[in-house]
Amino acid sequence: MSGTTLEVVRLTSDDLRAFRDTGYLVAPGVVPDDMLRLADEEVDELTTTEPPHEGDGGPGQNAWFMPRSRLPRCEDALRLSAAMVLAEQLVSPNRLDFAFDHVQVATTLSPWAHVPGGPHIDGHGPGQDPPASFTVLAGVLLTDQHQPHCGNLWVWPGSHLAHQQLFQERGTKVLQSTGGHATALDPPLELPDPTPILGSRGDLVLAHFLLGHNKGGNLDPATRRTIYYRLAVPGHQQRWDQTFLDAWTEYPPIQNP
Repeated sequence: MSGTTLEVVRLTSDDLRAFRDTGYLVAPGVVPDDMLRLADEEVDELTTTEPPHEGDGGPGQNAWFMPRSRLPRCEDALRLSAAMVLAEQLVSPNRLDFAFDHVQVATTLSPWAHVPGGPHIDGHGPGQDPPASFTVLAGVLLTDQHQPHCGNLWVWPGSHLAHQQLFQERGTKVLQSTGGHATALDPPLELPDPTPILGSRGDLVLAHFLLGHNKGGNLDPATRRTIYYRLAVPGHQQRWDQTFLDAWTEYPPIQNP
C-alpha cells in the first residue's frame, strides 16, 4: 500500500495477490487520530449507556449493532478517511455501500482466556434464508492489538476459497444448520491453522465475506475496541448465491491482480 490520504492511497498488485490468497488485508494508519478521537467519544457514550446486543457487559466479547444515524462519527471513520477508498479498490469498478443499516462496535474486556476452536462466516443464523451475506467486512482498530490474546479478531487464511469449494460441492445453504460453522458439519470442512490479526490504532482490516473468522480472548489490561462495517456491492442480494460459488464475482481486480 502507498500513502494514507484520499488522493494517493492505493492498493498494490502485491496487496491484491495477498487478498486473493489469504482473504484479508491489514492497511496501516488509514484513519487519522482526529477521526478516531471523535469515534472514541461516541463509543464511550454508547458503551456506558446502552446494554450490548451480544455479551453481558463483563469480561469477554461484547457487541453493539447500532443504526448508522446513532454513530455518525464512527461512520465518518470509514467514509471520510481513506478506508472506503481502499475497500472499493478491491471491487472496482464496482462501488460499495452498507449492506445493512448498522455499525458494529465490538469490545473485549480482560481477563478472558479464549482461543477460538473454529471459524464461522456471518449471516447463517436461525431463520436466515437466504443468508444475510455481503461483500467486504471492514474493521477500524480503535486500540493497539500488537500481540495475540489482546482481543484480536482471528482469521483462517485461505478459508474463503475453502468455503467456495464447500458451497460448490454441497450447496449454498449447507451452513444454515450450523450457524455458519463449517467445522461443525459432518464431515467437517478441513481448514488451515488460524492466525490473530495484529495491528495498531487507526489500522484498517478488510476481509472477504467468505473468510472464516472468530473472536479471540483478551489477557491484556486494556479493553480492545474495534468498529466493523458490512459493505456490499449494489445488487448483491440478488446474486448472493453466485458470490458463494465464485468468490470473485464482485471483485474484478482480484481476477487479474
